Amino acid sequence: MVKQNPFVLEQFMDAHETGIEYNLGETCCSSLSIKELEILCGEPFPLHEIVEQKLAYTWIKGSDRLRDLVAGSYQGIGREDVVITNGAIGANFLTLYALVGPGDHVIVVDPAYEQLSSVPKMFGAEVSLLKLSADENYIPNVDKLDQLSQKNTKMIVINNPNNPTGSLIPTETMNAIVEIARKTDAYVLSDEVYRPLFHSIPDSDIPPSIVEIYDKGISTGSMSKAYALAGIRLGWVVSKSREAIEECLSRRDFNTISVSCVDDIIACYALKHKKSILKRNYELLLTNLQILQKFLDETKGQITCVLPKAGTTAFIRAETTASSMDFSLELIKKYNTLIVPGETFGYPGYFRIGFGNTKEDLVHGLENFKTLLKEKPKNT
Repeated sequence: MVKQNPFVLEQFMDAHETGIEYNLGETCCSSLSIKELEILCGEPFPLHEIVEQKLAYTWIKGSDRLRDLVAGSYQGIGREDVVITNGAIGANFLTLYALVGPGDHVIVVDPAYEQLSSVPKMFGAEVSLLKLSADENYIPNVDKLDQLSQKNTKMIVINNPNNPTGSLIPTETMNAIVEIARKTDAYVLSDEVYRPLFHSIPDSDIPPSIVEIYDKGISTGSMSKAYALAGIRLGWVVSKSREAIEECLSRRDFNTISVSCVDDIIACYALKHKKSILKRNYELLLTNLQILQKFLDETKGQITCVLPKAGTTAFIRAETTASSMDFSLELIKKYNTLIVPGETFGYPGYFRIGFGNTKEDLVHGLENFKTLLKEKPKNT
């Protein structure tokens, strides 16, 4: 049997997020309903497309219309470079399933979404972690990356924008990562599920997608985080590498085969109106960032944080008399408020705050966090 360690983060979320009153663990922008989408987009949802659509397997690769819309979010990408998947988690799994195995070496940034390091291990690859540092604003140190690289390095995995830190790899560093990958002809898998949410940098500083600067770059994304539609479970793999795309298409026959045709139709409608959706989510994040900044200021140094540049998450370090896991569990029990403890990323003493949920969640959730922090003062 293939050995796979438990997914600590997802198990923690699954155990506690249902029925919670204030959710600071959520990483999606506040979820939308079809009715809310219609109001936001100013066009009736084409319900007839779903009603008239035969509920068969339909578009195995994803509909041409959907793949064109996804491709339109990248420069120099066509529908043939896109594979539609069951969320970004399905995209990451499929990519690693297709491309890495025993004898391969994979470098993964850390902290990052646990799947990115655990799945290549499951398939027998050797995994090295490239530790990110708050002192370097959680941006990968390319000299350390170069030192980790080996002759058999098959893939470098980055998470850009990063979950949990909200850091963003600048263009210069992205280019340096590509040059290191070229030395061993390695793929660069970039989990870019938060990519459209560049809320705290000027447009001129937005870095390119990995697929726009490297022919063996692979971008994964989804409708969940930036588009507030996690419930449709739809994501994608994008790459100019024919080998990568063909291997993904071949391997998907053994897991999901296709996504739901209903989800495909909903995603097409949303991506057609993506400017309206992203405008709503940008405004939500900018408002919530001000609330988060006020909270950090009021803690007077008891909490430290490298402010996020993009995405929906911040990684804070809090000085308390309790472990971050115990603190989080007490916050749930006493204040019905969910936050993610750093132990789920292998970083005790830290907490991940999701600030893309409703303003009410953030205001009340942070107030409850602050109240409990006063009950668990800094160690002296």
